[in-house]
Amino acid sequence: MPPKVKNCAGCSKKITGREFLSCCLCNDYYDIECINYSSKLFSVMDKERKDNWKCPSCKSKQKKFDNSNTPVQGGRMEQIVEGITSVSEEGNITHRKQLMSGRQSASPSFSGDMGDDAIVKIIRREIQQSVAEAVESAVKMYFSKEFEEIKSELSSLREIQKSVEFLSSECDRVNSNMKDLQGKLASAIKENLSLSNQIMDISDRLNLMEQHSREMNIEINGVPENKSENLLSLTRQLCSSIAVPLQDVDVISGVRVRKIMDTNDRPRSIIIKLQSTLKRDQILAAVSKFNKKNTNDKLNSSHLGYGGNKSPVYVSEHLSPQNKKLHASARKVARKLGYKYIWVRNGRIFVRKEDHTPAKQIKSFDTLNSL
Repeated sequence: MPPKVKNCAGCSKKITGREFLSCCLCNDYYDIECINYSSKLFSVMDKERKDNWKCPSCKSKQKKFDNSNTPVQGGRMEQIVEGITSVSEEGNITHRKQLMSGRQSASPSFSGDMGDDAIVKIIRREIQQSVAEAVESAVKMYFSKEFEEIKSELSSLREIQKSVEFLSSECDRVNSNMKDLQGKLASAIKENLSLSNQIMDISDRLNLMEQHSREMNIEINGVPENKSENLLSLTRQLCSSIAVPLQDVDVISGVRVRKIMDTNDRPRSIIIKLQSTLKRDQILAAVSKFNKKNTNDKLNSSHLGYGGNKSPVYVSEHLSPQNKKLHASARKVARKLGYKYIWVRNGRIFVRKEDHTPAKQIKSFDTLNSL
């Protein structure tokens, strides 16, 4: 069978929800809205009270109690609601109980004859009081916990603040030291640059002095070494081969110098110190003229009286160590860049690319790199 349709006896509408009551006398159904019941009151009612509920129509049909038990007629005390009102026989006067001290109160008990509105008010008051106490307790607990967390965070923030202040002071100190160091560094760089310029100037002056001390010397390379050799006689033979007259007074000294690299198998160079730069220039010019004239038989060891294999002999100005390194580098660069001529005159190095191009003086390695 299909389920029985329930209609509200108050508004005649179909009951679709669960919040309704059935009268224990007439079995009619009522929505809680029609009997002025709230959802909270409905939810706190137990099953026994719901089963014994009577609709307003049935309640109005019940017989009323007599009025013998009233303050005027009766001398008997009856408590209607415990903790609220009491009746006394003496003098037919109603005596009310004194309020209990503090917040202590007695829980009201429901009388069987109390109206629904009174019950609702009592339950509502109890619920409000319970909710207020629960809310107060929850708020205290929540804020107590929050305050503890805030205190902990504030303590952490104080430690962080101390750390930040310490780091800030350290940063200021480091910045101050950095400024001092930057000033010292700038001063040191300036001083270093000045010293570097002074060293370069001193080096140039020293190189110039060394070259000046060699201005009357000639350097002879490629002459085989002999333990019984006489460098003065060798110089006379050289000048005789190139047709330059040479007197004994024209030669001051002669010596072989140590090789830069001991592993080199070439013979040591011969340094001849002459009496004047004029004689040096005569010998150098005569050697150049001799080699141009005898292109197939340039100056070699056979012209100096050595037998065996002919080895070429080179005669040049005696350069300082710095100029000698610069001359060697200039020869490599000139050969690489296709320069046709490179020569030395009075300790200065010159290069020329073609016959018609101007000569360039190589004063330093920077000048060499700019070719």
